[in-house]
Amino acid sequence: MGQVFRRFARATGLGALFGLVAVGTTSCKQAEAQGGGNAPAAQFAFRNSADTPPPNPGRIFKLSDDYPKTLPGACAECDWLNIPVSFDTAFPPKETPHAWTQGKWADYIASILRYVRQGQDPNLRDEVGFLVDVGGSTRWFNVPWMAFDPSVGREYRHGTTNERTAELEDLIGPDGKPLPPDADSIGAAHFLPHMTAACKQRYPRGFETWSVGYYNPQGGYAIGKAIPRDGVPRVVDYMGSPMPDGLPFPTGTTVVKVLTTNAPVDCVPFLAGSPEWRVNRHVQNPNTKEYMCKREVQVSRIVQIDVAVTDPRSPSGWVYGTYAYNGTIKGATFWDRLMPLGVQWGADPWTFPAVPKRDSLPLQQSVANPKMDIFQHMGCQGRLAGPVDNPQSSCMSCHASAYAAKPGSLSVMGTNVPPSFGFDGLCQAYSADNAAYFQTTRPPQSFPGGKYPNAMSLDTSLQLEVAYQEYGQFATAKAPKPCKDPS
Repeated sequence: MGQVFRRFARATGLGALFGLVAVGTTSCKQAEAQGGGNAPAAQFAFRNSADTPPPNPGRIFKLSDDYPKTLPGACAECDWLNIPVSFDTAFPPKETPHAWTQGKWADYIASILRYVRQGQDPNLRDEVGFLVDVGGSTRWFNVPWMAFDPSVGREYRHGTTNERTAELEDLIGPDGKPLPPDADSIGAAHFLPHMTAACKQRYPRGFETWSVGYYNPQGGYAIGKAIPRDGVPRVVDYMGSPMPDGLPFPTGTTVVKVLTTNAPVDCVPFLAGSPEWRVNRHVQNPNTKEYMCKREVQVSRIVQIDVAVTDPRSPSGWVYGTYAYNGTIKGATFWDRLMPLGVQWGADPWTFPAVPKRDSLPLQQSVANPKMDIFQHMGCQGRLAGPVDNPQSSCMSCHASAYAAKPGSLSVMGTNVPPSFGFDGLCQAYSADNAAYFQTTRPPQSFPGGKYPNAMSLDTSLQLEVAYQEYGQFATAKAPKPCKDPS
């Protein structure tokens, strides 16, 4: 791979899965020592955070890991499963200018948000955070093994990790040229749409995204099967192929992810009134503005809410949706000021760059909200992507590349597992790599193209990919990789 992939691999140590998360009150050497020796895997798999809370820290995140022991019944509140949307394709494609409303996709994603916001604080305030208990029982669960390595581990206040948001600007230096191979930088930076040149000059390294994800009981059951209490991932035979126990995720599985940015309101006006979470995130070098290993509790504003649900009608088995916060619209609560950007249920393999431009057909597996007016930001060729997502990728193509090496082995993107977050030429020209990346797959199907024959499908879960990679690091090195400041 060229500069793009090399920078991803350096920045994360996971082949670009998540950005770097440094330790707060614990030094890198101390963190490395904490992860070594003959300690059992469970001790590290079910940690609450990778950093050490100070005395009297106030709010503390607790991993929600009391996974259901038996498969929950049908999701009675998953109303979207009964909304009559169409996943059909047509050749040639039919013109569907009103698909968002007449095709009932607006109703579909709205019903998911109603489920997600049930029992939550109306304004998702910092002191409350995202609540896992709803109506007297646990509604939401976390993926383990995301607090082992100080370079990728959870922070202690909200359980967020430094999200890899690989926009093109992540890879571009202040002079507009690609960063050189030795230009290491902590974290994954991004710019937001419609930022002024003055703001970019004030924040030449961009902004960090810190996010936390949750699975509902159907998804929590699968996670508990895939990574049981001993912390060692379990793999079983599924239709003749290896897959994590419990996968594919059962019908009714719902995933929600809260994404925050440290972008200030004066640079991004539509963030006005957004919940200001205080997360233990990286500090910046006052001179270079680079993000350093040291962390302090600082404000990050909620910018995006992602949702994903399993739906047996979908050709991929999944439907992904994205909401952007919009402080310019009226709304009594935070939830009322979320604007749906669209939905996606496949990667549109008939559309450039999965095929040459001369053969490219209009999108059939993404539908955008035509009323989105705060900015125009979608993914490759109009496929779905959120404000802090990679505009050269898409929700489905990124998540569909979630694969892992066998448990106990290290996964290296572009070597033995697919490069989820980028490769040279992504979305730029028809190629074998683009054709593989923008395919619609369903587990246990191998990643298209034949480059990674031994990679195991994780049914679109990039969080499980982190977990399997972290266990591989534990099994092979018995210690996490230390965080390193930019040189």
